[in-house]
Amino acid sequence: MGAAPSFAFESSTACSGGQAVQGTQSVRRAFELLQLVAAQGDAGVRLSQLAGLSGLDRGTAYRMLSCLVEQQFIDRDEHRLYRLGPAALLLASTLTQPLPLLQRFGPAMKRLARRTGDTVFLMMREGDHVHCAHREDGPSPIRILSTVIGQRRLLGTGTGGIAILGLLGRDELLALHRRHATRYAEMGLEAERLLKEAEQARRQAHAFTMNNLEVGIGGVGMAFRIARLGIGAISVASIAAKLTPQRHRELVMLIGDELRQIEVEMATAEQPA
Repeated sequence: MGAAPSFAFESSTACSGGQAVQGTQSVRRAFELLQLVAAQGDAGVRLSQLAGLSGLDRGTAYRMLSCLVEQQFIDRDEHRLYRLGPAALLLASTLTQPLPLLQRFGPAMKRLARRTGDTVFLMMREGDHVHCAHREDGPSPIRILSTVIGQRRLLGTGTGGIAILGLLGRDELLALHRRHATRYAEMGLEAERLLKEAEQARRQAHAFTMNNLEVGIGGVGMAFRIARLGIGAISVASIAAKLTPQRHRELVMLIGDELRQIEVEMATAEQPA
């Protein structure tokens, strides 16, 4: 079915006509560092890693990080690991709902719920976890109870969490499993199985699950990239009896069509007037 979908909804460059606005380069780099720290989640990240990922020299990266630490957007612990700081978390908490995400994905999720009759989820990666940012319930009388808005679970669990695995590399997946070896062992999820599910999601460009979180429930999910570092997935959960091979193919087509439509809409909105 081709490579896993990787829709890069980049931030608009219309304000600069495609050129860097004078005086904004340092701000842009600081935000990139903030995003890189956020992407590592609870595990934290070292200065050397951030310098390598950002392309900045260590001195420049250190000065920018120190400024972000001073403003409490980033925290640096006694082991010199960087994580999101209280100011960043407080800023995020002022939104009662993830409004930008809902503006982008809400209409598509409503259409999917209406057309499939099932429950549609928007799952966003948060470090080593996935977070349910939104859900839309279709008209089906069967309600999916295993996932609610705001719930977090480890990557590789749930349909959306498995779909996201397909966008991660082998080394990243093995490091993820090492960090949470005890929890994964409790779930019977060995490292090799995690790698196998990631490869399958990558090869098929979607995840397909049966009885993963709830007995009698299956799902289809497709992952995407948003901005530079964000990763998420849209998934549809249904009773297993409905998920025939034909239904499976239909859901892949419907989700893929909606994600491509979002990409077109985002690209159109970012065109200069």
